[in-house]
Amino acid sequence: MASCCLAVAGRAADHPAWLVVGPWEARFEASMVGNAAALRVVVPRLRITLDLDQQPPTSGSGAVAASSAAGATAMAAPSVEFPSIAKSIRIEDGELVVKRGDLTQTVAWHGELSQAGPGLWQGAFVATGTGVEFSATVTYEEDKRTWRIPALTLRVDLASWSALILPKFLPKDKTWSGSGAAVLEAALAWTPEGLDGTAALTLRDGRVSSADGKISADGIEATVRLVSLARLISAPAQQIKVGSLTAGTLKLSNIIAGMEMVSGGRVVVQVAAEGFGGRLRVEPFTFDLASPDVRLTMDVDGIDAQGVLALFPEAPQGHGTLVGRVPLSYENGDVRFGEGHLGLKPGTTGRVQFRNPGLFTQAWPRWLLGWGLLNRIEGGQEALLVNELSIALHPPGTPSWRAAQIRIMGVPADHPNKGPFTFEFNVNAPLEQFMNLGMKGNMQFDFK
Repeated sequence: MASCCLAVAGRAADHPAWLVVGPWEARFEASMVGNAAALRVVVPRLRITLDLDQQPPTSGSGAVAASSAAGATAMAAPSVEFPSIAKSIRIEDGELVVKRGDLTQTVAWHGELSQAGPGLWQGAFVATGTGVEFSATVTYEEDKRTWRIPALTLRVDLASWSALILPKFLPKDKTWSGSGAAVLEAALAWTPEGLDGTAALTLRDGRVSSADGKISADGIEATVRLVSLARLISAPAQQIKVGSLTAGTLKLSNIIAGMEMVSGGRVVVQVAAEGFGGRLRVEPFTFDLASPDVRLTMDVDGIDAQGVLALFPEAPQGHGTLVGRVPLSYENGDVRFGEGHLGLKPGTTGRVQFRNPGLFTQAWPRWLLGWGLLNRIEGGQEALLVNELSIALHPPGTPSWRAAQIRIMGVPADHPNKGPFTFEFNVNAPLEQFMNLGMKGNMQFDFK
């Protein structure tokens, strides 16, 4: 047996910008066994750079591909013809550099492809780094120009990788950190028609928080199964659970989100949660990953008025069990209320304390009977025991600038034999400008 070596070098591939391969060099090792010649190609220190700030071809013009054809064309498998004399190709001491902005993570990798038959190559690749493990088996059929990855497993410790991963899914105006164990298992096929396959993403013990501490989610558990990567379609009834969510002064717990990804990058979602001492349920709604503006309707059952009113510091405060329906929209980073209703649960009573001197008495002469008591009620010196509380949001048939009509009926807490008093008044300014979630500005999501 005889052997020899020949080294060649290559430059880095300049395109596409999201994935740069090289620079690289190859060493050819030839051997002779009798009359049979064999050639092994060894590529040492091959560097691949993945830039998460750039858009991969499957994203088309910057958004999720609107059709499978668009994604397939962009990711058509290249034609690779290995020399027939070559028996194997080995990557030694390779590096994968993942970057976003000034942040980088480097993963060491190696692998080998061996000729299993004419035009048929099989092999495996392994990668390890801080908080990450990767393994995959690979098959390449030259005549079909097809790469198959029947088994791919990626394990990620989010504490090490959250700074690179989370900006893709969360508002970019904040700095995020996270923890938890994520596992991706996939089976892929890369053909002249494009890249497709199935995948299952599992997250356990997840936690996400903003650097300022105003937004956090704990106890995140999820399993999402995709039946087509090319069309971004999931299996039905996927579920994500969150133990607790804090967003400024808003606190929710036991959140269960059912979801299904349908064709065209659209996601159908429904949510149930506990908050404000009661239950919240969001009716199924659909949003587009490329433009995550949504309109939804939330049913509330048995929530405590104290928590809701606390979101509006300038409004009267109090206690009471509320029920109703609240339409919401998220557009251009802002939350808006729609046409809905909140009211005191039938058969229950509540307590309201105004903090608005002059709200009612400014239109009454001081000599009028009851002026003094009404002045004490509106100024907060005396609470009101109520058996009727109704808040109509953007009531139909009223001007567009009328945000709410409020009706309250009750008696003074310290003078229960006085009254009852009935208060009816309008809010002729957007409710959103009075709402204080304890966070400055809006939240801009960008899944592109």
